[in-house]
Amino acid sequence: MEEIILTTKKRISQSLNRDYRLFFVNSATFGLFSILFDSNFSKIGIPDQGGFKGFIEIPNLLKKKYVEFPTEKGIIIPKFNKDIDAFLFTSLSGYMRSNPSKLICQETNRMGIVSIEDISGTFPDKDFGWADIIYCSTGSPKILECGYGGFVGISTEINLKESEKVLSFSHLPTSYYEKLYTEVENSNTKLNEIRDIVKIFYQSSLNIPYRDSKSLSIFVKYENPNKLLERLNRIIRPKSGKSLFTKCPRYDRVKENGFVIEAIKLYGMKTEEIKEISEKVEDLI
Repeated sequence: MEEIILTTKKRISQSLNRDYRLFFVNSATFGLFSILFDSNFSKIGIPDQGGFKGFIEIPNLLKKKYVEFPTEKGIIIPKFNKDIDAFLFTSLSGYMRSNPSKLICQETNRMGIVSIEDISGTFPDKDFGWADIIYCSTGSPKILECGYGGFVGISTEINLKESEKVLSFSHLPTSYYEKLYTEVENSNTKLNEIRDIVKIFYQSSLNIPYRDSKSLSIFVKYENPNKLLERLNRIIRPKSGKSLFTKCPRYDRVKENGFVIEAIKLYGMKTEEIKEISEKVEDLI
């Protein structure tokens, strides 16, 4: 057991930008809870959209204050006030648009703010993951898809004894580490294949205002998505999950009317099948 844990840690570390103490957790939500549990954090900055919904829920649960920072329609502007202890963000805003991870972390470091980055949508892309603390979900559907679990990395340059104590409570079976190791080995290929799926939709006539080469999702602007999504869900089924579509506006995607096509749920399908789905969406609109 100890050997597979060490081997998995070593393999993950090779895909990261900094030296981290790695902790494996039953879920990424528990991982984030454990991080924010630390008494070093009393006031937390979050983006006003495009983040993980736990950015709002977990501080509330821990009775800690959070402050929403304005973004450019989800993209974080790396300017901060030193009235927060930590800043939470995702590598990909809403799984759709690349945040300037390195610039954000340079600025938070200059201000004495701890940066915390969700890398679930970009691992193992080294353009992302520059924060003092990183965490990654390995649930479903994800780049590292184990069905549950995740990991947290705390930079060797900071000390969060309380968080590390809570993180140590998580215990996972040997089968999890074996699966995770395989997922890490295949992650770069999977990530690129999902990005290629997104590009197929970019070639359509759909109203897609945000186009990012590293996106895992596609936002389609549409004024009244309710009835349309009812029709889409009756006709189009993803390879995994109940629905291929996410209605907007919503905090963890984008605060505009329309819907998101979750390309990660089409992973494993043939190009011809994906093009057919794209054409069906166009026809129904």
